[in-house]
Amino acid sequence: MLLDLHVHSKYSEDSIAKPSDLVQKAAKKGFGFATTEHNNCSSWSEFKKLGKKFNVPIVLGTEIKAYKGEKLLGDLLCLFLKKPVETNDFFEAVELTHEQGGIAVPAHPFDLMRKPFLRGWGDELQRLKKHLDALEVFNSRTIVKKFNSRAKKFAKENKMPMVCGSDAHTLKELGNSLTEVKAKNLDQAKAEILAGRTRLHCHKSSLFVHSHSTMARIGLKK
Repeated sequence: MLLDLHVHSKYSEDSIAKPSDLVQKAAKKGFGFATTEHNNCSSWSEFKKLGKKFNVPIVLGTEIKAYKGEKLLGDLLCLFLKKPVETNDFFEAVELTHEQGGIAVPAHPFDLMRKPFLRGWGDELQRLKKHLDALEVFNSRTIVKKFNSRAKKFAKENKMPMVCGSDAHTLKELGNSLTEVKAKNLDQAKAEILAGRTRLHCHKSSLFVHSHSTMARIGLKK
C-alpha cells in the first residue's frame, strides 16, 4: 500500500485542492492519502464518502500548531484518528491521539524556513521523542535539502519509524512523496509504520507551488 501522509484540501485556508479531484487522482494512480487540514477536521465527512465511492484508502488526520506551554514547537500530524483532536497543547494532542489508536508525527521538524524558524522541534525533539510515534523525514515542500536530511538522520540515530508526505496544497502535488507499507488495509498500514517497516518514495515539489498557497491565503485564489 502506498500512502501520501500529508495532504491539504480547500478546507485548509492556504490550499486550492478540491477533495473530489484529490480522491479521483489517487484512485487513478493507485494510492491512498491522509487528509491533514490545518487545525481542523472539517474535510472528514466529504473524504470518507469519496474514499468509499472511489475505493481509495483515506487516513483521517489533522495538522495542528503544537505548543509546549507558550512555546510553539511546530506542526504536528495526528494520523489514523477516529474523532477530531481539538487542542494545540502538545501533550494533550498526543494523549488524545493515542487514546483513539492514532499516531503523532512531527511534520518537517528541522525546516528552519517555517515557524518558529530557528527554534521549536529542532531543540525539543530529543526531549519529546518518547511521546512520538514516527518522524516525517521528507516533506516535498521543504525547500532546503539539508532540512529533510537532518530529519532522516535524527530518525535513524534515535531508531524512530520514518514516513514522508507531499504536503500537497494543490492537485498537482498529490503523491509527490509516498510511504509504502506491506498492508491490505489501514489498520495493517498503521502497524507497519509503528514497526518501522516503511519504504519511502520521495520527490521534491516545484518552488512555484508555494505561490498558490500564498494567493489562497490572501483570498486571490481558491
